[in-house]
Amino acid sequence: MQALSNALDSQRLHHAYLFTGTRGVGKTTIARIFAKALNCEQGISSTPCGVCSVCQSINEGRFVDLIEIDAASRTKVEDTREILDNVQYAPSQGRYKVYLIDEVHMLSKSSFNALLKTLEEPPSHVKFLLATTDPHKLPITVLSRCLQFNLLRLTSVQIQQHLAMILQQEGLEFEPSALALIAKSADGSARDALSLLDQAIAYCGGRVQFDSVQSMLGLVDQGIVQAVLMALVDDSAEQVKQILQTLSSLGVNYTALLNQLLETLHQITQSQILGEVLDEGGLPNDVLTDFAQKLTPDAVQLYYQIALLARQDMTLAPDIRIGFEMTLLRMLAFKPHAPGLVDKSEQSNSSQAPAAQASEATAQNISALLKQTQLRSNVVKEERVRQSPAPAVPETNRPPVDLNLFPDLAARMGDKPQLPELKPMMAVANNQPTMLHEPVKQIEQAVTFQPASTNHEPLLTGYEAPIEPVASISPQIEVKPDMQAPEPIETWCQIIDKVKPEGMALELARRSILMAYNDQAWWLSVSPQHQMAKSEIAQNRLHEVACAQYGQGFVIHYVDYAGEFYTPDDFDKDQQRQLAQNAVQAIKQDPMSQQIQDVLGMQLLEKTIQPI
Repeated sequence: MQALSNALDSQRLHHAYLFTGTRGVGKTTIARIFAKALNCEQGISSTPCGVCSVCQSINEGRFVDLIEIDAASRTKVEDTREILDNVQYAPSQGRYKVYLIDEVHMLSKSSFNALLKTLEEPPSHVKFLLATTDPHKLPITVLSRCLQFNLLRLTSVQIQQHLAMILQQEGLEFEPSALALIAKSADGSARDALSLLDQAIAYCGGRVQFDSVQSMLGLVDQGIVQAVLMALVDDSAEQVKQILQTLSSLGVNYTALLNQLLETLHQITQSQILGEVLDEGGLPNDVLTDFAQKLTPDAVQLYYQIALLARQDMTLAPDIRIGFEMTLLRMLAFKPHAPGLVDKSEQSNSSQAPAAQASEATAQNISALLKQTQLRSNVVKEERVRQSPAPAVPETNRPPVDLNLFPDLAARMGDKPQLPELKPMMAVANNQPTMLHEPVKQIEQAVTFQPASTNHEPLLTGYEAPIEPVASISPQIEVKPDMQAPEPIETWCQIIDKVKPEGMALELARRSILMAYNDQAWWLSVSPQHQMAKSEIAQNRLHEVACAQYGQGFVIHYVDYAGEFYTPDDFDKDQQRQLAQNAVQAIKQDPMSQQIQDVLGMQLLEKTIQPI
């Protein structure tokens, strides 16, 4: 608050101040003190007297020129306009008319718009003091018009000293360790600490004691945490079993116990890496130092990570007790790559080499290896892209397909002269068999159309029955495997990418194989396992997108195929599996990755590797 003190002493005042911070850090209190400093009868200074009528009125909440507004309950624009209507009038008692708006982020957008003009150019006798716990919700136009002061969270030591001062003035007995528990549970909030202190005074009967406060907060004795760590050091399942039975009979708060275990592991890590414990409270320093020597840094980090993930998943467990028990069982079941405990033969050597030096060397190795790995990953990515096979190019200008596949046309001809037979021939192009057929000009010459005089429908010359137009989606036609083989899967995939079907049409195309195709038609066969995708809606939608690409006369035929199906869906799955295998092999063969595994004793989790 040095900036506020200097501004008051030099009387270089701004018209709007914004105080931000978490709950219970004194935003509203500081705003009231600032209002006293502005209107104190002794003059404007950073040290108001606190005894004059103005200071007393502000302390008692009856100062006329200090207008406190709760934005959480007055969010409407009508409320804001009603308040701002009196801004133009001069103060009646003090030097300045001070508007203290608490939880200002709760105002509506219209209220902010009504406040903007007054906030930008207020009268000289008006000061705005805004307080909020969430400044990110304020419009940037409001933030730019205010001097912002962010109040930090109070430390546990500051809260403990403040509580001790209050109890001394009240003449109540207390134990410093009990105040330390309250200060830690307050989590940086002075208001929460005062609420817990009132509860502790009532719970303890006027004397704040450690055991009573620990029971009130649902915490367990630190001896249980020490017993859990000893069981992990000894790798003793029997000790863990006894601890779990004891906890079940005590009915402890497992969430609080897990938090205590995490804090203790954090203190052990400080002792190993920094050489001393920075955070007060918990186990004695000599006990933490003993654990720091018996456990390796890798084991402590593993236990901390297991407990941290268990804290996140505790609500998903069938019972909170089961969640905590699984946490301890995981700590016993899973071990780091290196042994979690230091051998007795190595303890004498470890006493000569401080843990801080070993940790520093490990940190330097990690930093160097990660930098090299990042550079290496770019090279591996470029090499994988360069080695990926180029997609096959589909054939174009395919010949017409055999029209003998339409027996319904021949049935309508009856005993009339038959159409000339088209004999299929096989040709090889690009190492792929392709069906070739004779030209269909003979059919065009044999069949002609004439308009009928009665119903104006085209008829075949020499035949009585009219020819019905061929449906866009034909009934299934049996195709023998020895007559025709499916087209290459790459060809069908590229056609799908060109047509771009969506939804049900895309699902139908991805679960079909292409038997034959030309500029006027497709011959598809749907996989027997995915016949549900061959609905009438899906067929119509696929036909619509095909007509949009190739023209309104385009036809899709669905035929049977007795061979093995390899659909685009299967092709994509194989491609993904191949990419994943390539990524795993690239990381395994990478020298930087091998060096990290050798130096740090880590294992490669192949299931977590994702191809780029």
